[in-house]
Amino acid sequence: MNDLRTFLDEIRRNDPQQLLTISEKTDKDYLPTGLALELEKRGKAPILLFEDLQGFGNMKLVANLFASRERMARSVGVQADDFFNKLSGCLDALLPAEHVSDGPVHEVIWLGSQADLTKLPIPRHFSEDAGPYITAGMVAARDPDTGVGNLAYARLQVKGPRLLGASLHSRQHLWDYFQRAQKAGKDLPVAVVIGAHPAVMLAAAAKMGMDEDEYDLAGALMGRPLELCRARTVDVNVPAHAEIVVEGCLLADTFEKEGPFGEYTGYATGRSTNNVLRVTAITMRESPIFVDIVPGNSSEHLILGGMSKQAWVHKRMKEALPFFMDFHYPPSGTHFHAFVRINKTAEGQPQQAAQLMFGLDHYLKLVIVVDSDINPASESDVLWAMATRMQADKDVAIIPNSLCNMLDPSSRDGVGAKMMVDATGSMKASFSRLTIPPETRQIVAQLLKGN
Repeated sequence: MNDLRTFLDEIRRNDPQQLLTISEKTDKDYLPTGLALELEKRGKAPILLFEDLQGFGNMKLVANLFASRERMARSVGVQADDFFNKLSGCLDALLPAEHVSDGPVHEVIWLGSQADLTKLPIPRHFSEDAGPYITAGMVAARDPDTGVGNLAYARLQVKGPRLLGASLHSRQHLWDYFQRAQKAGKDLPVAVVIGAHPAVMLAAAAKMGMDEDEYDLAGALMGRPLELCRARTVDVNVPAHAEIVVEGCLLADTFEKEGPFGEYTGYATGRSTNNVLRVTAITMRESPIFVDIVPGNSSEHLILGGMSKQAWVHKRMKEALPFFMDFHYPPSGTHFHAFVRINKTAEGQPQQAAQLMFGLDHYLKLVIVVDSDINPASESDVLWAMATRMQADKDVAIIPNSLCNMLDPSSRDGVGAKMMVDATGSMKASFSRLTIPPETRQIVAQLLKGN
């Protein structure tokens, strides 16, 4: 069975060091975030499982699922180096979901006044946040005109027992659905899915066409159709084996301040679409697992938010540029910096690669292009290439007044400048990196073995 519990059981059996279980009674607020960020500083990224949350009975909380690229790739059956190819292949071979009459997600049903958000272990994450936030909430909705399904993340602030503040700041399909529903004078029915197999969570972060359903991508990633059932109070499909689902409507005529909230930039921001979600029901499994994505500029937030989109960008770069090799988005640059590696065969190729990257990903504000001998995942390698192969007066270009991400605190209402850096060597220059003979490297490895 492909659900969250199956994945956690597999980790527990085969790779237990990847799962840190906290069995002591703990408070839901701040601790998951604080523990994850401290472990990250120490170079560790285990899944965090809180088994005894004060005041929440048999409910558990899981955080840090996606803090490791290797673990994320493992969840869909591949090594980290093959993740982009796996996702690209699945985007081209979607597997339609399978509809079933019901599922474990309806083992417990809260309707009317029972549907109380405060009964769920929704945590506060940072002192600057406006309140408790659902950070792993995947909002399922249907196109008001075509009926095609969509699954996407939105930040959701608890404002009352049956009220959520929502920000649809990505301005993508869910936002478009709401705009059309609002023009028709109708609320938009939605279901917030909390806790599912990691493949479903990856699909919700993917970049797909308006006529494509993320549930079908989840099936392709898992290698079997995702089982869906209808929500109880809204005409929306939800994973039959989800842990928790919050049903309701995005109100067409009501807007309230939402935020501030600690975003991936490392800053708290109140920028929001200020939507309001009125809850009509909450359904869940027995002894449900509440999933929390560690927000802010944590590894989990950056990896989950970036990898699926980056796979789409990688596919387009490969299709368009035969000299393109790969790229890396460094955590220090959140989603705004990318280091691109090419097999340079002609002058002008670095500029072409950088311009295409900007066109494919409008979040980017800095692209550094390097030669094939530079590891783009090594910031020191990239900076060394800049130091030895770049001259600022001819190898740096600024593109002013370009579309950027509005959560960038240095932007001007969604407009900013972009910089491309050509850190590749001149085709006329003769240079070679210093190397150590392979046999010496083998001797060094043996000398250091076990030390």
